[in-house]
Amino acid sequence: MTFRPSRRLLTLPRLVLLVLLIAIGILIHTAWPFLFYPTTTLSFDIPAPRPSTVQGGNLAGVAEVDITPAIGLPKFGYSAWARSANGFRTRLKARAFYLHGAGQTPMALVQLDLGAGSLPLQYAVAERIAAATDIPAHALSLLVTHTHSGPGQYLGSDFYNVFGSQSPGFDPVLFDFLAERISQAVIEAYRARRPARFASGQREVWGLTRNRSLGAWARNHRIPERQWTEERALEAVNPRMSQLRIDLMADDGRYYPAGALTLFSIHGTAIPAFTRPYHADVWHWLAQGIEPAGKPLPWRFVHGTVQATHGDNNPAWTAGLRGDREARRIGTALGEQANTLFQRLGSELRDDLHTAVASRELDLLKLDEEQRHGLCERPIIGAAVAGAANGDEVFPISYLPYLKEGWPRTVFTNGCQGVKQWMLSKLQLALAPARYPHRALFQVLRVNDLVLVALPWEITLESGNRIRAAVSATLPDPGWTVAISSLANGYFGYATTEAEYGAQYYEGGHTLYGPHTVDFLSAQSARLSNDLFQQGNQNQHPGQATFVLRSHRYWPEPSPERTWSRQWQGEARYMTGDTTHEPYWRWRFRGEPAAALPLHQPLMAVVDEASGKVLVDDDSGDLQLLLVEDQGEDGALYEVRWYTPSKPGHPGDRAFHILAGAAPRLVSPIF
Repeated sequence: MTFRPSRRLLTLPRLVLLVLLIAIGILIHTAWPFLFYPTTTLSFDIPAPRPSTVQGGNLAGVAEVDITPAIGLPKFGYSAWARSANGFRTRLKARAFYLHGAGQTPMALVQLDLGAGSLPLQYAVAERIAAATDIPAHALSLLVTHTHSGPGQYLGSDFYNVFGSQSPGFDPVLFDFLAERISQAVIEAYRARRPARFASGQREVWGLTRNRSLGAWARNHRIPERQWTEERALEAVNPRMSQLRIDLMADDGRYYPAGALTLFSIHGTAIPAFTRPYHADVWHWLAQGIEPAGKPLPWRFVHGTVQATHGDNNPAWTAGLRGDREARRIGTALGEQANTLFQRLGSELRDDLHTAVASRELDLLKLDEEQRHGLCERPIIGAAVAGAANGDEVFPISYLPYLKEGWPRTVFTNGCQGVKQWMLSKLQLALAPARYPHRALFQVLRVNDLVLVALPWEITLESGNRIRAAVSATLPDPGWTVAISSLANGYFGYATTEAEYGAQYYEGGHTLYGPHTVDFLSAQSARLSNDLFQQGNQNQHPGQATFVLRSHRYWPEPSPERTWSRQWQGEARYMTGDTTHEPYWRWRFRGEPAAALPLHQPLMAVVDEASGKVLVDDDSGDLQLLLVEDQGEDGALYEVRWYTPSKPGHPGDRAFHILAGAAPRLVSPIF
């Protein structure tokens, strides 16, 4: 018997119908929050900071605060493919660096384990710290890691509060939590200020990143397709690791290592979509990598790690192993590189500190033609964004014509957006331009011979090269180190070159303001840098602002104030792990509901019961907490894990501790 298919599985009419259904679904998802969600109005009037008390000498301070939010929040970075958080694998941090040279403007650089910056968050932190510090609003810079496993719903535009996560709306409770915790970090760094020494430098790191959109990048250099090899992908990256080292004077009059701020270009995507726990991704292991000499130190060492020009630079994970194992491997290797640079800088420390800050807020919808440098008058999202970035494809959407990468328009390309396929076509014009991000804070910050350009865009490799060259041309001599930090103080999607934009890969489709975005960023950054070095500090931060955002609360309602009980469920089990997870010990316990469990506080530790020594705590990244089932006022079931090479039968007196909180401390049997 011969089988003969009577029709093709996917005929053209069916394909058209499938695309139409997807478009209708997107339209419904788009319209709902804009029509029915209430608005939250955020108004800021930032007062003048405290007067500076520094008369002579140079001061610095560092601090670290946990910003891991509540269980159950949507996560930013993978959009519809994200999943709400059910716990954490690694904690999320805010790390603040206070710098103040005598007679100069005090500055605060703050590293955040978040997916993107937020302009209203920058305002909120500046407003909160004014009464307690001498840091003016224009000298506060919020820099991020761009982890895709952190919370969403705190951004400054309706567009990204709706589409950046799998659930729409600005969450005012999450926003206030982040603002308070970040402000605490800045205030603690200010209060910890001491005489300091500084050094900055760079080294090149290869083999841990690869260009995920090689075809688009190759258009910049007219490289033929036959040369788009994996070797080329490993070469088409920004290898520069930039670092600022800070040593502080202790009470004994000696200087000890206190902190470091490291910039590197790598997407926070080693942890894939559909993964639920909060996770700082490779950045957690990178931050842990520095091992200061001369321990024990008189204080806790703080290592902040932030994005550089990462837009098309992914972690070079091993095929089929993407996940916790690869995040640890790549992050640990980066940490070793950061440690090598840190040790080298120890011989280059100096007492002098020269700082300067230039900040300028621009409304992209109100610029005159001379300021635009070809920037489109309104933003438009491209259809290629639905197809997702290379490495994050979702079947079948990422493979459909019109939505897939490399599908630019071939007709009607003379508009400002050029070859971009518009998502939902002209229906997108129904969303007012003001709903998209349009108010951008540009910053150029000088710390000795390091010039940091902070921009709220995801900058690709070649885009970064061009912006860096434009800024470098404004500097007094060639001896400066220029580093660009993506996604600082806000989020505007991507910035691709005109050639990359023409390919309409994910990055080009996500370049909201058209093919000349990099021309605009280069010109504005160079102008700001020139003003800084020719005229001195530039403060064009308005200090006053209002944001009106469509809102929805995801932060859990507080649970009743009471003392909950805890109880172990079964015995400890040793799990051998799999291709993406290391081996681990596993316990389950019943305890307080998720709303009563503050993830930003210490929760777990493994203790040697004989000596009382803490073998590992939940700051290490080796202890994980997961919500299995929340039963509201009846409590919740949790699973806790210790990722460790120790095997069953390991002799010792170890016990797992769930620390006291809304319930008393719970100690496991010895294992």
